Amino acid sequence: MSKTIYLVRHGQTVFNYYHKVQGRVDSPLTVLGQMQAKVTGDFFRKNGIKFDKAFCSTQERASDTLEFITERKMSYERLKDMREKWYGIYEGQDEVTLPWNHGSVADPTMEADFLAVDRMKRAIEYIKKQLADGETAIAVGHGAILGMYVRNIFPETNFHFENCSVVKLIFDGDKVEFAGSYWPAKGMK
Repeated sequence: MSKTIYLVRHGQTVFNYYHKVQGRVDSPLTVLGQMQAKVTGDFFRKNGIKFDKAFCSTQERASDTLEFITERKMSYERLKDMREKWYGIYEGQDEVTLPWNHGSVADPTMEADFLAVDRMKRAIEYIKKQLADGETAIAVGHGAILGMYVRNIFPETNFHFENCSVVKLIFDGDKVEFAGSYWPAKGMK
């Protein structure tokens, strides 16, 4: 029997709004980010999607998003392995300064992509172990690490997470299916 995990990126933050690099540095959700999370929660409820378990990164923007999605009616577990990639000296700087194609070569203290993906894989394995057959979980995290994880498994999707976008994954034994992507908050300004 299968297990389903909905991966969700957090809502818009102050740093997203100002186009600042935001890895481990945290900033609060904007009013728009809060609304995006509420709309995403409405999407799940309107489509009859219920969660047996809930998980998120230890970073506040992820837990706040999860609380808005679930209307604070569900307990959840915070996972360190779901934290965003560490961008080293670029944390908090303007996004245009980030050497996107050079990564840890430009700053050896920056977390390498493969290490971030390995962390996310550990988080997913942990979540799967917490689910009984037929159960469903929500896991709220961050754009870079969630995107790298999904593209690592499904490179043909070239999927990128926008604020409060969703990917549905179905796990059946060792098999994983990309069962859909959604962006309930698309177009919100």
